[in-house]
Amino acid sequence: MLTFVIGGMTGVLLAVPPADYVLHNSLFLVAHFHNVIIGGVAFGIFAAMTYWFPKAFGFKLEPFWGKVSFWCWLIGFYLAFMPLYVLGLMGVTRRLSQFQDTIYAGYFIVALVGALFVAAGIAAFLIQIFVSVRNKEALRDTTGDPWNGRTLEWSTASPPPYYNFAFTPRVHRVDAWWHMKQAGYVRPTENFEPIHMPRYTASGVILSALFTVLGFAMVWHVWWLAAIMLLVSIAYGIDHTFNYDRDYYVDPEEVAEIEGERTLLLAGELAPGNKDGGKRPDDDALVPGKLLPEGA
Repeated sequence: MLTFVIGGMTGVLLAVPPADYVLHNSLFLVAHFHNVIIGGVAFGIFAAMTYWFPKAFGFKLEPFWGKVSFWCWLIGFYLAFMPLYVLGLMGVTRRLSQFQDTIYAGYFIVALVGALFVAAGIAAFLIQIFVSVRNKEALRDTTGDPWNGRTLEWSTASPPPYYNFAFTPRVHRVDAWWHMKQAGYVRPTENFEPIHMPRYTASGVILSALFTVLGFAMVWHVWWLAAIMLLVSIAYGIDHTFNYDRDYYVDPEEVAEIEGERTLLLAGELAPGNKDGGKRPDDDALVPGKLLPEGA
């Protein structure tokens, strides 16, 4: 967040016409752009991958190489791009193949060292993925809630069953899962009902492919191809509207079997010898038959 704020502040500076007149097409602009795109996008993507990886794939990312990647990225970013702000203020423009004034050399060398750190961060991330997949059984998330989370996705298994929730959650407050745990929520173990589900369809992929070809033809003025793709897309869309076999219901017996397997898995987490005395913060919520009160 701090990195992104710095990038935003330099962007505000570039919105001032006199400053923009001086800094336009300089390395200051390059530093600002990467300050925003790395601090606001790349770092956010890495954080999101680490956070939701166990929910998507059922096992956490290996923490050691994640920390190595984080520190290499953070140190490398500031070493690589902060000197560019200074160079931009000194009048150095973008896309130079060489420079004559040796006063710039120190700044470029520091930026090179930063780029090497960033490369090491990328390599550490790739190693992290490899090590995590190799050791996925040791990193397995059997609770569905490895971070003691606050939102509803952490109330399901990791990865979640294809129907997501056995029952529609009743949300009473912000951070619903945290509130449910605090109120003594227990996963239902019986009285499941059929779950309404949509059927899988390739219509979205097919239409996107047709429209991609249509867009390509429109850009390059291939009118005969554009006309064909438009007609095919319309015909396919109309044909899809006559497909009434679009949904089905998951049998309660299947839901009970899947949820029963998870109940046994969670019960195994309560065995003596586990970390923290064999209990998680919300283990008391796993006692069968105890539900969140309607007015809680």
